[in-house]
Amino acid sequence: MQQAYKFFSMMAQKGQLCEGSVGMIKDLSAFYSKNALNMKRSEIRELLKFTRLPGIISFAGGLPASETFPVKELEEISSELLREKGATALQYGPTEGEFGLREEIAKWMSRERISVRPENILVTSGSQQGLDIVSKVFLDPKDIVVVELPTYIGGLQAFTAYRARMIGVPQDNCGMRMDLLEKTLVKLAARSRKPKFIYVVPDFQNPSGVTMSLERRRKLLELAHKFEVPIVEDSPYRDLRFAGQTVPAVFSLDADKQVMVLGTFSKLLCPGLRLAWIMAPTEWMDRMIVAKQSMDLCCPTYTQLIIAEFMKRGLLPRQIDRIRKLYAKKREVMLEALRRHMPKGVEWTEPEGGLFLWVKLPKNMSANTLFPKAVENKVVYVVGSAFHCNGKGQNTMRLNFSYPSEEQINKGIERLAKMITENM
Repeated sequence: MQQAYKFFSMMAQKGQLCEGSVGMIKDLSAFYSKNALNMKRSEIRELLKFTRLPGIISFAGGLPASETFPVKELEEISSELLREKGATALQYGPTEGEFGLREEIAKWMSRERISVRPENILVTSGSQQGLDIVSKVFLDPKDIVVVELPTYIGGLQAFTAYRARMIGVPQDNCGMRMDLLEKTLVKLAARSRKPKFIYVVPDFQNPSGVTMSLERRRKLLELAHKFEVPIVEDSPYRDLRFAGQTVPAVFSLDADKQVMVLGTFSKLLCPGLRLAWIMAPTEWMDRMIVAKQSMDLCCPTYTQLIIAEFMKRGLLPRQIDRIRKLYAKKREVMLEALRRHMPKGVEWTEPEGGLFLWVKLPKNMSANTLFPKAVENKVVYVVGSAFHCNGKGQNTMRLNFSYPSEEQINKGIERLAKMITENM
């Protein structure tokens, strides 16, 4: 065998091997799995390349404001951690996550007046991994997932990768319409089809910024129980409320324990630490841990211990308060700019928290068609159709107010409004 290997290596180096003498792969893409062929690039990530162009003002990304990152506190905690627990911090850890961090997350979630145990929490590498784990555990090809219309593009990406079929239920300013959800579930039941889960972002939804009302949260649970369908509550922005009254989380209203929750530190601390979590009933947690093991074995012990110490020191509430104040001001700047510059016929949401608001153009206009013109005017957004599982929403766009400065918000909205006006 070794001699044969040497012979073929020598012949290859001399260029004496003809195409037919040794198997040669002509089409590398022929080896892709059906799942891989079904994967799609994120339209948001593709659009972000435009943000690198000189002079561009970007409302496209969902980036938190860099000035909110608690650099000083994290530097202090990191130094102490390496000095006192370096051997542990730099070693592998358990797949489900460091117990100390899961304990702190459980305490944090227990503010919702419901007992959460560390055993029901799985630490993940960002909430996107959480969505992938949920998809991997629950979805087979052609399974049905009910989503909001529009909904978070990362959720659509994760579900599509496992070849699920998404059914969108329209929302209004109070969240997903429960009358239409009920009709959808009734139709599916008549065909003996049951969704694997209902996916919702009930607080300051990405992309719309809308918050689901308490009445609809209760109705959502009522329908989920009636039709025996789990709920995935994606909750990255819940703590970033800066106006209005807090609405109870869906999971805190759930007496039957069929709600899974996705949370993240990316929007509360900083995305660079890449830590988030899933809270799920005990019956599902073991299978999720097994699914994660095949992905990355465990999340970084180092960053887990940093966040656990940050929370133990009681620094998180102060950090969130700082973010709220900044985002509240930026949101108001954007809303004032929209009121001042946008032409008649353009509508937008007024979120009570989070990072985004949603703009709706007249029906005969396309945000997709206008995008190149926006780039020419040095301002970019995310096209709304990217958030629609049915490909609709051509006349909508998502704007981010957390990342750009107040000056950029004013200039960017003025440029955007001018471009829209000229093309109406």
